Amino acid sequence: MGLEAGRRKASVRRPLPLLQAIVFVLVITCVVVNYAYFSTRVEPLGPRIALSKTQHAMRGFVVPMFDAMIPIGVSLIQELRRYGNNDVIQVYHCLGELSPLSMQLLHRADDFIEVIDVCHEYVTQGNLTLEQAKDFRNFYIKPLALIHTRLEDVILLDADDILFSDPAALWDVPAYKATGTIFFYDREINENSYLNGKHRWTNDAGVDVEENTLQEMVRMFESERFGLRRNQPSDHVRNSLPFNSQGAHEQDSSVVVVDKRRHHIAMDVLWFLITAWRYRFTYSWGDKENFWLAYELSQSPYSFSPHGTSAAGGRQGHDVQTVCGDIAHFFPLDGRDDILHINGNKLINPYTKIDAVNGYDHSFQASKLTDLVANLPGYFAGLRRRGPTPIMQPNSSCPQECMYQRGAIAVTNAQRQSMVQRISDTFEVAAAVDRHVVVQQGVVLPIVTDADAARAVSSINQLRRVGYQGWVQVYHCAGNFPSHVLQTFVRIDAYVQVVDACQGFILNGNLTMDQIPDFQNSYLAPLALIHTSMSHVVVLNVHAVVLQDPTAVLWSDVLYSETGTVFFHDHHDATSKSFLNHPATYIDERGRSVAGTALEAVVHTFNYSKFNLDGPRTLSPSLKASRAWNHQSASRQDGSLFAVDKSRADKAMQVLWELITTTRFQHGYSKGAKENVWLAYELSQLPYAFSKFGASYVDGASPWTAQYGPAKDDELLVVMTALSDVASIDDLPANVCRRRLEGTTDDATCLDQHNEGAQRLTSSQVQALQVRAVSEAVAAVVPKVTHDKRNLALRVVVGTLHVATTVYLVVWVLIMLFSSGPNVVTAKFYQPKVTAAGYTMISLMHVGALVVPNLCHRKPAVTSLWKPLQPPPPPVTVRRLSSKTQSRIIVRQLSKRAATDWFDHVFIVFNFIVILCQGRQAYEMLSTMVDPTKVVSYAAIVLLYSVLSPCLVFINNIQTKYTLVCYADALFSFTLSCGHPMFSVAIQALELIVVNPNLVRNNRWSAETLLFARLFGVTGPVDFFVKHVMHLSTYFTICRLANTAHLADSNKDQSSDLQRNHQN
Repeated sequence: MGLEAGRRKASVRRPLPLLQAIVFVLVITCVVVNYAYFSTRVEPLGPRIALSKTQHAMRGFVVPMFDAMIPIGVSLIQELRRYGNNDVIQVYHCLGELSPLSMQLLHRADDFIEVIDVCHEYVTQGNLTLEQAKDFRNFYIKPLALIHTRLEDVILLDADDILFSDPAALWDVPAYKATGTIFFYDREINENSYLNGKHRWTNDAGVDVEENTLQEMVRMFESERFGLRRNQPSDHVRNSLPFNSQGAHEQDSSVVVVDKRRHHIAMDVLWFLITAWRYRFTYSWGDKENFWLAYELSQSPYSFSPHGTSAAGGRQGHDVQTVCGDIAHFFPLDGRDDILHINGNKLINPYTKIDAVNGYDHSFQASKLTDLVANLPGYFAGLRRRGPTPIMQPNSSCPQECMYQRGAIAVTNAQRQSMVQRISDTFEVAAAVDRHVVVQQGVVLPIVTDADAARAVSSINQLRRVGYQGWVQVYHCAGNFPSHVLQTFVRIDAYVQVVDACQGFILNGNLTMDQIPDFQNSYLAPLALIHTSMSHVVVLNVHAVVLQDPTAVLWSDVLYSETGTVFFHDHHDATSKSFLNHPATYIDERGRSVAGTALEAVVHTFNYSKFNLDGPRTLSPSLKASRAWNHQSASRQDGSLFAVDKSRADKAMQVLWELITTTRFQHGYSKGAKENVWLAYELSQLPYAFSKFGASYVDGASPWTAQYGPAKDDELLVVMTALSDVASIDDLPANVCRRRLEGTTDDATCLDQHNEGAQRLTSSQVQALQVRAVSEAVAAVVPKVTHDKRNLALRVVVGTLHVATTVYLVVWVLIMLFSSGPNVVTAKFYQPKVTAAGYTMISLMHVGALVVPNLCHRKPAVTSLWKPLQPPPPPVTVRRLSSKTQSRIIVRQLSKRAATDWFDHVFIVFNFIVILCQGRQAYEMLSTMVDPTKVVSYAAIVLLYSVLSPCLVFINNIQTKYTLVCYADALFSFTLSCGHPMFSVAIQALELIVVNPNLVRNNRWSAETLLFARLFGVTGPVDFFVKHVMHLSTYFTICRLANTAHLADSNKDQSSDLQRNHQN
């Protein structure tokens, strides 16, 4: 009887068909409704820019360049890509040695480029003074770049290296793996200079001794400074030609290969050599000896090529075994006799070198190409070991470029063709530089923050849409502007230049490094106006949306023709006592203390005599009539848009400089920088003109400023937006106040529902705002910097989830493979071997993600050869569309903002399938209902995930939100596929082990536990599909979470620098 009762208690509860149906219908309804909702909503629009493609790379090339080296530098990049190399290339320069045009050419040549101003960075950080940094605008930038680069496996290349194979093979040379270095020998030049320079000194015994420079450096090196014991020179030094007074040079630095993970003291010694000892000893022609000396003096192992130097040129007429020419090197491995590269500036350079360092004549002659091809080298000096030469320099019959009696090897046809191709590439770039014309007119876009960079991209696209086809100069004051952001500007438009406004002023002494933060704000706009070389300029705020071509409207206006300016009025507030209307006490020209306003103080105390002006003279009619002068407004000019003819404004630009560098700190007369430009004209006593129309309003969450064109019949010209405040399409403006003359009532009441002062925005104007909103929303993210500890926690979570999922799957594989036949039948496993194979594959995917996290990173594509500048795209004609068509377009664009590549499209569909599979699993659990608590909790989690999942898929606009979303997605998927079953079984096991060991004899408990565990086994073909989809979803969501850590890492250095520099 007791047994029968026990069996009845262990019987399975009856299924609940109604509850099953309700849960399944709820899941499907939630998914469909939420996808329809979230895919058509505008989240708070966070403008974004393309992610860096290179920040994951930890090996690559470092190539120093300056403007004159751009043709051969770009052709070197193309040569590397022709050989199939896909590594990142870091281009280093010092204090603005690369012009905006050079930057443009570099970034259009290849996607995997980083451009770094190392001197600016070290000066900003306080490692170097500005004067010290100027000493690195030469060969010495190479060791400085090696110290600075974040890369670990580094190959330093000279821009004038001519390669004959992919130099990445150097990383596989055994000597590099053993010591972390490969250095190449210089020519054997026997002369009493540099390392072999002769000196006399008195030793401890009082004996007068002669020694050379290398011997002296080894003897006098301050080992204790670096925590080292004084040591004897290495075998390499004792056997070297310079140490034995048989040569003046040891290393050629045209190619230097270093593993920076090892021998950190060598980098410290290298810094010491290039910042201190280079001024004490004359031991090196340029930078070349510093690399091996840093390793020698730091007592770190290093390796040289087993081969001596070769030469590329012609044979001597009187000695066919002697080849004279540019330095060349064999591949540094015994048993190989192929030439790796030539260091041959004069063989390929379209420009003529006029001094030994960085001096070049930039005049371009296309006919020089024929001469270079006709004079290509025909021979290489033979393969040999390094050894002393009997030739003492100087020697006119056998100059130092000659490899005396070293043999000769003929240049192959393939090597000749490679050199011809390199020359051709170089001349294509030089021709593009020569075709470049000086920009005479254009639009200036100042950007202050990383978000402004994305807005600038959107502004450029909008300018093209309204028909503007001229130049756009994007100005910043950030020093090292992130290369991937710079590349975005260059790629979207050939007529865009990115300019550092501060760099030039720092170099000529007009600004100090300490003043840079003063211009990393709205004061960048007047600084950019002073800096630009363009004559006709329209300055545009990145928040402004232009609805017409501003250059066509403003440059053709009569005000511009008469005065060379067009300014726009700001909104005025008669009650405000701030800025221009701020109370101020000043000493007038008669020495009297006067109580007035900040504007009056500026006008009456300005140093007119400094600019040879008589002042203050009679005020201009424009100022006397202004509300600001009459104490009726705190501001006068709207800074979103204005036009200036600089060819008529030399004096105004001088006064403007005085205002933004000095006067601004004496009187708080301006909100931001907007009042300075018209004030510069007023104080310099030059004519200027404001539009006769006042500022207008556009409705929205809060009224936005708008401006009509200055002419009588002009339409709405520009809207000053705040798209970050827009929560949805419905919040975009729909109405604008009608145009009104300056001086009339200035408030937003014209937008009231019953006021006739407003009019509807036209369909084209609405569409322009919508397109701008969408373009900012779909731009790729610039993640905010993630704190290292938070990033570490994220990696720990990712690793834990991978391990837990792997353990869960492996346990099921073992159960299915090693259970006996009756047990398999009892558990009702479906195709145990096939299921085990599937689970094993997914387990291996998790293990692979743990072991090789970057296995699937994208490799750079081999780019095409140089393309000359193309004209900007034709303007987009905006047609009037019906509201229904507009809505359909916008909904379609917004629904794709999370699906920016093919994976996102697949993931959205896959996510839908996953939720259906999870719903099906909940359905099956409800049909058994062995443990109400566990079953109901699982169903509740499925319902919650079906509600939130569309939100998790579509919201990805900022790093913090994206990380939280990925956390939630990964944890939901893990819980439903593995976590909930593992937790439920663990609870049962703990109950048995800790609470009541006798439960094992309880038939009901045993049956319920077995039935619940069987729910998570694979019991049929549909169940096979459901379980595999859920486990794949777990894998993908964990990988997606892991990717957020990679995104944070890839932008940490550059974003932190930008955010630090941009803080006002």
